[in-house]
Amino acid sequence: TFTNKAAGEMRSRVETLLGHDARATRGLTITTFHALCARLLRRYAEAVPGLKGDYTIYDSSDQQALMKRVIQAADVSTSNWPPRTVLGAISNAKNAMQGPEEFAANAMDFYSRNIARFYTAYQDGLRKANAVDFDDLLLLTARLLKANEDVRNELRQRWEHLLIDEYQDTNAAQFSIAQLLAGDAADNPNICVVGDPDQAIYGWRGADISNILDFERHYPGARVITLGENFRSTTPILSAADTLIRHNMRRK
Repeated sequence: TFTNKAAGEMRSRVETLLGHDARATRGLTITTFHALCARLLRRYAEAVPGLKGDYTIYDSSDQQALMKRVIQAADVSTSNWPPRTVLGAISNAKNAMQGPEEFAANAMDFYSRNIARFYTAYQDGLRKANAVDFDDLLLLTARLLKANEDVRNELRQRWEHLLIDEYQDTNAAQFSIAQLLAGDAADNPNICVVGDPDQAIYGWRGADISNILDFERHYPGARVITLGENFRSTTPILSAADTLIRHNMRRK
């Protein structure tokens, strides 16, 4: 799932359902995408070029400090190129599975070419510090799973069933991780996703609504179970929401 709070709630409910039996919960991994990726990168760091297992995860203040140095080293003004704005562009690129090289190859205008320059220098700074940012956790894990068949097969055997909550808010990197862990349609995967395509509000963070809209196309044997009853909201709220979402252009 996406937030630590949601993961904690999941874990609590599962433990309650299973009667707090440690033997029953021992094989379960209940976590966020980012925490899972951090764990995998620690374990398989030797298979990730340029990364050591004792890497540091940069928070937003660490990222901004590094980006400020990068921009100043490029002899341009942080007023014209605010570190937060540049980092936002780089975050979008990483969530779309674009490393510095891929981003630079598609940089056709002045703005994009400068972002590409900052992106390259920023990644160099992270590597020299043996550090990653939160978006790297996803991107590097997706690349690890795609490139390393042994790791991929080991993890598919470790997790025979995969359930993903809030699937409408997944981005390209998270979609890739899920698909690589579960396998494609030919692998007869056990993957269950839960989500509401009418409440996808994180496009600004790279979320791709097509991940849930096209799920049956990726997995033709999928069974769709509609959860039509809302237990949280009153009738006036539901009526207002329904009136609004009828205008959505892309719906199941």
